Amino acid sequence: MLLSASGQDASDDGITDDEVVAAAESLGEELAAAKESSSEFAFTTMVMQCNEAIGDETGIDYGSVCADDDGCC
Repeated sequence: MLLSASGQDASDDGITDDEVVAAAESLGEELAAAKESSSEFAFTTMVMQCNEAIGDETGIDYGSVCADDDGCC
């Protein structure tokens, strides 16, 4: 389970890994669209807010997964 790494069992919430992946893909698509129409500052702020919300929900510090210089975020 994707969320088992955070100490949470996704099945406890009735959420499957497929649903988690689908939600992540949807978020990624929306962020890509927002990047096209937002200023750099607005987009960066939005990504930081998303990372914080994901961290609050999953217990994973998503923002720390990528180093500042690896260009993945």
